[in-house]
Amino acid sequence: MLFAKKTAIVSVAVAFAGLTFVSAASAADGNANLSDCIHMSKQVTEAMNAAKPGKATDDARNQQQAGRIYCAASMYNRGVQHYAKALELLNPKS
Repeated sequence: MLFAKKTAIVSVAVAFAGLTFVSAASAADGNANLSDCIHMSKQVTEAMNAAKPGKATDDARNQQQAGRIYCAASMYNRGVQHYAKALELLNPKS
């Protein structure tokens, strides 16, 4: 049972990392839109809920807030960049 739980967690983490890469790539091409902001916002919220509290989550929360502000001002590329940075902080590469 414990093995199944760990396997499920790893599977979700791998899938999430793949989504993060795709979303960050769309932000890099400079064509972000409102739906990209919404998608990235949901990803960051899910990652924040799964993360352990600490400096990384505090920094990610600041990036999340900046992303929200830029997206609300229709500056979608900047907003998505901040969301991508938040995800990077929450999911550092080993």
